[in-house]
Amino acid sequence: MNCLAKIFVARARRILPASLPLLLSAIACSAYAQTSDPCKTQSNTVEINQCARQTLETKDRELNEMYKHLLNSLVSQAKEAQVEYAEVRKMLQEAQRSWVKFRDADCNAKLSLWEQGSIRGAIYLGCLIERTEQRINELRTWSAG
Repeated sequence: MNCLAKIFVARARRILPASLPLLLSAIACSAYAQTSDPCKTQSNTVEINQCARQTLETKDRELNEMYKHLLNSLVSQAKEAQVEYAEVRKMLQEAQRSWVKFRDADCNAKLSLWEQGSIRGAIYLGCLIERTEQRINELRTWSAG
């Protein structure tokens, strides 16, 4: 071990015990900050985007549940209307695929408009959330039909 390394180790041994609680507190706070809910803090762009991603994931699950619910409710609605369930289901699937294309194109246009800004992620994710909420409401209304 060279002389400089020996001095560093000797100083670290004297300093470390006194600063160990501070060091452990800093590590704990850092770990907490990484696992805390970004939707509660939102103090920077990264947290705003993380919150929006979490919200979008929740809305996407909601959309999938509503879509499945509607598909299941179509069986009885088709019988009442005396139409073929398979045909109605096929049309709904085509409509959903078209809606996904519309949503993606619409939100990609907004993303392109704000391509140079740090707000682009929030704008894009906000668009996806808004369109998904609208579709959930459309499917809910149809399901209640």
